[in-house]
Amino acid sequence: MPDASTAVTPLALLDVVLPERDPSERWDVVVEGKSVVEVAPARDGGPDRDAERVEGRGHWLLPGFIDDHVHLREPGLEHKEGYATGTRAAAAGGITTLLEIQNNQPLMTSRHAVEQKLDQVRPKSVVNVGVYGSLVPETIGHVGEMSDLVAGYKLFLGPSTGGIDVSGEDRLRRLFSEVAETGHWLFVHAEDGPTIAAGIREHGAAGAAAWHLARSADAEIIATRNALALGEECGTRVHIFHMSTGGATALVAEARAAGRPVTGGTCPHYLYFTHEDTARMGSVLRVNPSIKTAEDRDALLEGLRTGDIDCLSSDHAPHTAEEKARPFAEAPSGIPCLDIFMPLCLTLVERGLLDIGTVIARGAATPAAVHGFRSKGRVQEGFDADLVLVDPTSRKVVRGAEHHSKAKLTPYEGMELTGWPRLTLVMGQVVHTA
Repeated sequence: MPDASTAVTPLALLDVVLPERDPSERWDVVVEGKSVVEVAPARDGGPDRDAERVEGRGHWLLPGFIDDHVHLREPGLEHKEGYATGTRAAAAGGITTLLEIQNNQPLMTSRHAVEQKLDQVRPKSVVNVGVYGSLVPETIGHVGEMSDLVAGYKLFLGPSTGGIDVSGEDRLRRLFSEVAETGHWLFVHAEDGPTIAAGIREHGAAGAAAWHLARSADAEIIATRNALALGEECGTRVHIFHMSTGGATALVAEARAAGRPVTGGTCPHYLYFTHEDTARMGSVLRVNPSIKTAEDRDALLEGLRTGDIDCLSSDHAPHTAEEKARPFAEAPSGIPCLDIFMPLCLTLVERGLLDIGTVIARGAATPAAVHGFRSKGRVQEGFDADLVLVDPTSRKVVRGAEHHSKAKLTPYEGMELTGWPRLTLVMGQVVHTA
């Protein structure tokens, strides 16, 4: 997290639009130290106080997005990504808080491991950062000791990058119960291992054309149902990460309607692509869970509109271009998108698929609520000055070579996106300009 202790000169963002309010109105927003101290109707000459001034020119001022599903590979695989490059990419992509999952060694299985990681990565981060505890067999008995340091706990129910999935009902029940005692959320990669194994035996040889069948909708739905059942049994708050199917979305909605503490999220690649794109584009779209059908994509968009899906997150998963160039069966799974996360979300508005209020809610306000960030997720007096100034009419073609992330290969290459950040503030400090 940036140190804002030396930030003493107020900053006035003049003549901006707060699109979650009346988009026809203009506002002046003043930042002092780490906080928003004034939100007032715009007036000639700006606010009556000494401040550095930024002309908003009627552009949107948004709360910084909170990306709660990121992989940065540090420590252990810094040649793929690290916190210095990853957090600069996040700032460029309108993300002011990211929560990171270590899915390569060393895993976050003890308080000591988490302390070592935070000591290493926080000084080089330009956005707010947090980490998850890793739920593997070695973590049993150590869950509670790290509870004040972590953003929650991550569990892989099926095989994925890093090979750290957990099986066995007794073992899972112990992990769910230990997390319940902390009061934290348990965040689940929901895919059923036996279903995936059967799917790969039947469809794996077909490669990209049948990846959605090898890692099927049934695998996600079965694992989601099992995770929700364990959560209910053990009294654990459960969040289903990166939902790729309408079926999983419906299960989360049903559990919440029954009064259970259940939330879920999805990612841009499930909203922009279908399995037909994976068949055409190959390894660049190899990801776990797999990208499913157009019907699933439409169900995810509807879930975002209704609030059945709470969070938009990147699932930024960096690999080298050489690794992703391998034959499909040998290529690693994962898609990077930190640098373009906010433009990806805002382009869904430009295309008429989501409204701006929904995108702000799923990108900022609701993740803040899920994670208990009481002073984040809104442009409001007294809230943290995690802000992004965006020209909603700006258009730019994605060029991976220009990204801050080390992962330059992107399935969005050549796509024109709208809504690129002009300025990103984190706790009152400017961390990105364009």
